[in-house]
Amino acid sequence: MLPPGRHLSSWRVVACMFVLPCCLQAWPAHAQDDGARLCSRRHVAQVPLRNDGGYLSIVAQVAGRDLSLLVDTGSDGGLLTPEMVHRLRLGLDPDQQTVVHGTGGTAHATPNAIVPDLRIGGIDFGVMSAPVGVLPGQPMITPPIGGLIGGDILSRFDLDMDVPNGQLGLWEVHADSIACAQPPAWTGWYDTLPLQRQENRFMLSVRINGQQVMALLDSGARSRIVSPRLAARLGVPAQKLETDPGGVTSGIDGHEDVYHWHRFDSLQIGHELERNPVMTVAPLREGLEMLLGSDWFAAHRVWISYATGQAFVRPAASTAAPAVKHPAAAPVVSHPQP
Repeated sequence: MLPPGRHLSSWRVVACMFVLPCCLQAWPAHAQDDGARLCSRRHVAQVPLRNDGGYLSIVAQVAGRDLSLLVDTGSDGGLLTPEMVHRLRLGLDPDQQTVVHGTGGTAHATPNAIVPDLRIGGIDFGVMSAPVGVLPGQPMITPPIGGLIGGDILSRFDLDMDVPNGQLGLWEVHADSIACAQPPAWTGWYDTLPLQRQENRFMLSVRINGQQVMALLDSGARSRIVSPRLAARLGVPAQKLETDPGGVTSGIDGHEDVYHWHRFDSLQIGHELERNPVMTVAPLREGLEMLLGSDWFAAHRVWISYATGQAFVRPAASTAAPAVKHPAAAPVVSHPQP
């Protein structure tokens, strides 16, 4: 049995999708206007965002055919599945391969397929080369899952991820002057969180049991995941984890990992404090301490600003505690215990 969160977080694409020169010609013409680039905020697309048991996905078009793509902010790049490459009759790229790392630390090269065009919400990304790889897990939906979209595409925009209302907004933001209006394009209450960028991904400072932890903002993980090393630092040794429920999972390289579900004392993100959260404890790659997965996205509206290196967050309307109105500070608020 695969635990929530391990499907898309057990590996990442090291070499991102390679954009061919013709793709640059397909970029929207307004982006070429240097004057407008200095200070602008343009809503370029709005697409439905599905949540199927923690799998977040959108519908895109490749070669004129609809397919669903998992939205993975925790992956540097995207991929297409072998089944989708066969279904769309895409040719392999003789000039590109991609290195994929598994949970066991092994790496292997996978072929790339030439994508004649990729369209999302009316945006044409042109021709590109995409790695071909197997997804460890996916929902059975229509149109079928054909791969994932990662940071190589997502980082071109600011993302307004409204999972509770099933919407993903793509914004083209240029704020090259302090006089520019800052995102998000929201009214009302929200929290502002600084991010640390690592290539096409973001790290966020959170607190677990009162201790500071760096978490990867990872919509491709199906739950919040804590590494065993971090759990031990928080006072939860391996012997204590063995009394928690759990199981065994495996990644695309066949490496098996044991996971457990543990109830921690608290999780604080910005001004929002959650008491007694249950989170997955499982080995993480790259020395990561924590993944902030889709279960967190499902309870919030999250604006990820690649342009300014910030996240803007407010709880869904159904949650009890408000976020903080920007830019004023406020006391920490508590959620009811689950």
